[in-house]
Amino acid sequence: MSAQLSDRRIGAVTLLVNPAAGGGRGEKVAGRAADRLRAHGLEVTRLAGGGATESLALARRAVADGTDALVVCGGDGMVSIAVQAQAFTDVPVGIIPAGTGNDLAREYGIPLGDPEAAADVVADGRVETVDLGRATPDGGEPTVFASVLCAGLDSRVNRRVNEMGILRGPLRYVLASIIEFPTYRPRRFRMVFDAGLQTEDTVETEVLLSAFAITRSYGGDMKIAPDADRGDGLFDVCYVGKISKLRFMRHFPSIYSGGHVGLRGVSTRRCRTVRLEAADVEAFADGDAVAPLPVTVEVLPGAGRFLVPRRPLQSHQHH
Repeated sequence: MSAQLSDRRIGAVTLLVNPAAGGGRGEKVAGRAADRLRAHGLEVTRLAGGGATESLALARRAVADGTDALVVCGGDGMVSIAVQAQAFTDVPVGIIPAGTGNDLAREYGIPLGDPEAAADVVADGRVETVDLGRATPDGGEPTVFASVLCAGLDSRVNRRVNEMGILRGPLRYVLASIIEFPTYRPRRFRMVFDAGLQTEDTVETEVLLSAFAITRSYGGDMKIAPDADRGDGLFDVCYVGKISKLRFMRHFPSIYSGGHVGLRGVSTRRCRTVRLEAADVEAFADGDAVAPLPVTVEVLPGAGRFLVPRRPLQSHQHH
């Protein structure tokens, strides 16, 4: 892993809260984290937006005002809002996990279910420089993301999860998959990888699901890209072609260990950019809707900054 680590003195932080995160736990979790940050002698400004648009505006203002760290209390969607504001700046993002999937917290080794321990990571000031992704719909506004962009059955499942009022945590993804899978049909995709580069390649094929990953997992620890390196300047791509329903169901559990890679019907590769075209398919990134295809996706090398636990460098290697 080409991890770039540095130390930062953290004095004043902005704590951006999603009160609705984790079925309403967000507010309580944020209170515990804020108390711990203040116990470290940090100045804490707490902000809560009424929705994604307001939260993003608050995050952008905090970054522009020169906060030492933008700390989010919520799930992957809140982290995604933070990176929209943070991308290409020197302000690091801290994570106090309080969401459904918490894939980004897991990726960066942030303690789950322990707001005090997560706050300790922020106060310690260890910063890792990483890649981000950017998705631009034709004629639309770009969206920056920190984990995985997906399109196909996985984005349909993601929409279902976001609309569900029952269950908490990763089980939602399993239930949503069971609901959506029986009626979902693969779509004809056209994918143009690395347009304009020497490695340019166009693939036209039936696609059930597709993922373009900076980090390893989505959907509550499904390791869709088990070998993804968040600092290598490349997406790890995984897409599943036409596959019998029975075989898909049989292999579905292997996605939690990354064991799906190499199976018949599963294609993997790496790329810097990709243009995705398909009818009636929506792209999702970091668990939230981006836009219907076509969408152009690119890696932003070294554009992200995250506060991470202090640990020996070799543990950044993905085995």
